[in-house]
Amino acid sequence: MLWFLPIIVFLPFVFAIPLFFIPEKQSFLVSTGSSLIVLAIVFGAAWFGLSQGFPLLSFQQGYIQNLGINLDLELTRYSNIFMVMSAIVLFASALVAGSFIKESQRIYNLLFLLTAGATLGVFLAGNLFLFYLFWEISEVAMFFIIYIFGGYDRRYAAIKFLIYSIVASLFLLLGILVIYSGLPTQTFNIASVISQSSSLPQATQLLALLLLSVAFLIKIPSFPFHNWLPDAHTEAPTTGSMILAGILLKFGGYGLILMFLMLPIASTYALPLAALFGFSALYSAMVAIRQEHLKRLIAYTSIVDMGIASLGIASQSTFGIAGGLYSMLSHGIIISLLFLVAGALDEAYGTMLIARLKGVVKNIPMLAYGFVFGVFALVGIPLTSGFIGDLLVFIGAFGVYSVGGIVPLAAILIIGAFMFFVAERVFFSTSKAIEPFTNPGNDIKVSMVFLSAATVILGIAPFLLLSPFAV
Repeated sequence: MLWFLPIIVFLPFVFAIPLFFIPEKQSFLVSTGSSLIVLAIVFGAAWFGLSQGFPLLSFQQGYIQNLGINLDLELTRYSNIFMVMSAIVLFASALVAGSFIKESQRIYNLLFLLTAGATLGVFLAGNLFLFYLFWEISEVAMFFIIYIFGGYDRRYAAIKFLIYSIVASLFLLLGILVIYSGLPTQTFNIASVISQSSSLPQATQLLALLLLSVAFLIKIPSFPFHNWLPDAHTEAPTTGSMILAGILLKFGGYGLILMFLMLPIASTYALPLAALFGFSALYSAMVAIRQEHLKRLIAYTSIVDMGIASLGIASQSTFGIAGGLYSMLSHGIIISLLFLVAGALDEAYGTMLIARLKGVVKNIPMLAYGFVFGVFALVGIPLTSGFIGDLLVFIGAFGVYSVGGIVPLAAILIIGAFMFFVAERVFFSTSKAIEPFTNPGNDIKVSMVFLSAATVILGIAPFLLLSPFAV
């Protein structure tokens, strides 16, 4: 079974090669085909891992062995959830790319495949060297996606994204090197680091904790390092926003989990981190209700949801960690759906300003119902994956922090109420309905159905991915 993991990670890179030899119009078929194959293999790997136990699937190939650097890939109960989420979002975004990317299609699909392989590599990396390497590749690829294919202010947004990314990457690299230098047996292997973590000097752990916390707080993103996200989403192409919010933000959440596993001292500072995440969610909800641009509004809901998910992880309880993981899974799928609807609205009406959009349900009911479903799932309506994630997070947070653990629930209520207000104003207020320039294609409809179905299936059957997290 060793072949599962390298194929999942490196198949998108391999599929990038034919792009140089085929007609540009066919490049979307290559990226979509690659994403579909990866999706099928991911489902097979997830089923095998869940049925046989973790970490059963692993792959190791020597690289710079005298420095403890190997090409390690490993599927754990944590990375399994992120792997499934990534495969779903990547396929959904690949399916609709042709509707939004009109120029330089070969370059876009090359960047997409690089991003796809790198994001899967981050979650399946078995050592910190690969974790950092894939992190960097995905950041660079996303920078060019925003810079080349974004909106009017794309260059400003892309450079701002790059600056924050460089700072996060620098702190991540320094944190990894601090951990490596402090280990009795120096290695980058994550499992080995965790097994030796109790031997790390307290001062080393504290320095590494500070460095890694900054890196992951930027990437989540959490207050006060969140400022780059609304601009990046506003200017990114629709598929770029789907991947950025659906997958790349989870680098911070996954890194947070690794940080708690590798640094025992992190548990000592769990309460301040939980308070920061809760405040970040509440603050972002209040800022969100002042937004006039639909993509900026959805971007702030990402900060809210990631704050809630990170709160669950910081609680360090079984329910909280499982809920945090499932919240990030759910957020990745749901937020991709909402950004897809927003992008389709922009294509159809030429604007995403909330004040200018009216009566969408009259002419394009699919977008109206898709948005409302996304909002329902986002606020955690039963039978959706959002409900499972939020429920587990607040059970875990309440068990550890008492009433203080459920105060951030107010952020979900605020953002939910405002999103329903927007839905009524934009989609269902038909008195001054405006006519669209064009209607969404079948690829957008299929992608919306796919994302919606994934949300419901994972809401009805959470045991498919949560069975390893027994209480």
